[in-house]
Amino acid sequence: MLRIDRVRAGYGRTAILDDVSLTVPDGAMIAVLGRNGVGKSTLLKAIIGIVPVMRGQLSLDGRDLTRTRTHERARGGIAYVPQGRDIFGELSVLDNLRVAAYATRPKGWPQALEQILDEFPVLRDKRMQRGDKLSGGQQQILALARALMTNPRVLLLDEPSEGIQPSIVDQIAETVCRINTERGITVLLVEQNLDFAAKIASHAYLMDKGQIVRDLPAHDLLSDRDLQHEFLGV
Repeated sequence: MLRIDRVRAGYGRTAILDDVSLTVPDGAMIAVLGRNGVGKSTLLKAIIGIVPVMRGQLSLDGRDLTRTRTHERARGGIAYVPQGRDIFGELSVLDNLRVAAYATRPKGWPQALEQILDEFPVLRDKRMQRGDKLSGGQQQILALARALMTNPRVLLLDEPSEGIQPSIVDQIAETVCRINTERGITVLLVEQNLDFAAKIASHAYLMDKGQIVRDLPAHDLLSDRDLQHEFLGV
């Protein structure tokens, strides 16, 4: 179980998150929703260790991660797919996957790589192609596959539908659901796209001004126009 308990975090002396608490049970798919600038991405960066926690605690299965380094959190089972995907554009698809393997799992990674290429045939077909020559949807698949190379227990996804054409968004949603179902990986998703989030997540937290203001079943939010307007601007 991933637990965030009364976390205050931000940049320098400026706090972006203030007293944020949420729980992500093992095997769950949870969404954090809100407008631009409310702290959603900062939350994921605090969980993975890019943004320092000023107060509060982060833990995975009771192990305190609050002061551990980013690479230790990755080796401990947390994988992060950042907004904009952030793949290595000058490297080939294969080398993008190898980088993740070298960093976190020195043993058995060739077998893991073959499994990933079997699971994502488009990456096998384009394995020698540079990352920046892939389409937006293919880059997102590569970013997901790169995260899976670390053999995570928790997958953090920051705006995975951003910049992807609508016809591909459903494929990305299906891929994330398959990762959760077949691999049992817990998913914490940050999104603005409510329809996309509702296809994936069973439960949603709403953020506003650096705080969690509501939590509710994700599908309930689809029919609540007042909440959509107040917290999502739709």
